[in-house]
Amino acid sequence: MSKKTLVIIDHPHFDKSRVNRRWLDELRACPEEFTLHNLQSAYPRPPIDPMQEHSLLEQHGLIVLQFPLFWYNAPAMTSSWLETVLTRGWAYGDSYRLEGRPVALGVTCGSAEGDYGAEGRHLRPVADYLNNLIHAFEFVHAVFAGIYCFYGAGDLNTGSDAVARLQQSAAGYLQFLRERAVGIPPKSCLVLLGPAWSCLVLLNS
Repeated sequence: MSKKTLVIIDHPHFDKSRVNRRWLDELRACPEEFTLHNLQSAYPRPPIDPMQEHSLLEQHGLIVLQFPLFWYNAPAMTSSWLETVLTRGWAYGDSYRLEGRPVALGVTCGSAEGDYGAEGRHLRPVADYLNNLIHAFEFVHAVFAGIYCFYGAGDLNTGSDAVARLQQSAAGYLQFLRERAVGIPPKSCLVLLGPAWSCLVLLNS
């Protein structure tokens, strides 16, 4: 039996989230496939325990970092997790414990898809802003397995269209993770879901 997928969630306002919470509801229905590890609830006070995180990583196959885009980057706790967990002697140097391990990103964005690109107000695609994360895992010899991205989280209303869009994105996220877990490469490095509008940082993403 293949190892379960480890989904590491970081959302500073998870109780107000709509997209991230809907994604996790979809994954919770498959406990035999996914372990959900919420950094905010696991560590209500710092520091992050590197030994505990190493143990979790070693017990799983595909690793997923899931978060809303905050000021063109991951939230602060994800950065702290990287600094604390990807340590010399375990992740690189004398040992590369994540070598060959697939790592994917699940990212929610407040702004519309068209805002991320040379002609949009954010000027660059989402993947460009997350190159630091991607390269960090490449440095420790892990394999980048793509990004699943939801755009326009801030434009979601409470109507039937929003419910349908959330359901579509959650089903697509589940499929994306299942394919990455068995080594099916993404059709492109960035999986797009849109369109919609919004401002830069949204609590309901």
